[in-house]
Amino acid sequence: MPAAWLKSASGMSNEVGVRLLLDGRFTLPKAFLVYGKYFGEVYEAALKPLLIISEGEKILVDTGIGQLPEKHARFHKIIRKPGEGLEAQLKALGIRPEEIDIVVNTHLHFDHCGNNALFRNAKFYVQVGELRYAYAPDRFMKNAYVREFFDLEVDYVPVRGRYKLTEHVTLIPTPGHTPGHQSVVVELPDGRNVVYCGDAATLRECIERRNIPGVLWRSDAALRSIDKLRAIKNAIYVYAHDNEQLELVLP
Repeated sequence: MPAAWLKSASGMSNEVGVRLLLDGRFTLPKAFLVYGKYFGEVYEAALKPLLIISEGEKILVDTGIGQLPEKHARFHKIIRKPGEGLEAQLKALGIRPEEIDIVVNTHLHFDHCGNNALFRNAKFYVQVGELRYAYAPDRFMKNAYVREFFDLEVDYVPVRGRYKLTEHVTLIPTPGHTPGHQSVVVELPDGRNVVYCGDAATLRECIERRNIPGVLWRSDAALRSIDKLRAIKNAIYVYAHDNEQLELVLP
């Protein structure tokens, strides 16, 4: 099945394929995911990079979590079952890290860019506001950025606002969680849209109930971004950290 999906999606320049990957889970206070709720609860948050094949390009959205420095590792436990982990998931599809053409980081928090260093041949598309902020974040956001995860000798392509990456893939700015957060929309041939929310919508309730994330740069911007995502027609939403939706293979 994996090889057949990859061959089908890569076979023609006008074909598009989407596959959700699993980099394991990590523990964090659930209140970090939804503002004003779940105080005192510890949550095992899924880490879900997305693999897209479009116009013959292998595109990876977010790279999961890397080996955390001690000051972070003592607060977050990383859990991976056999076969989980980004490299293992790609290997099961017959893809080597050096074969990834494009990486899109929704933002540069440590659980979304932790394996960027694996993809040395890729171009990295990040909103310019996110790149700037990652190097000099506000004090309240500083612990969310691990500089060695993103300060790499790789080819960053700074994006300013909405950006058409391929015929099928569009990057849309969704600030609030961070200043330069972006989400990814993949247009399928049948008219549906796969919407990779990133941390603009960490869990299903963020879209369904307009609940903003618990970790915030600006709450008003976060709500506007949720409403922007809610307005997308024929949407299949992918939430960054929920544990309900762990598999998605389209078409």
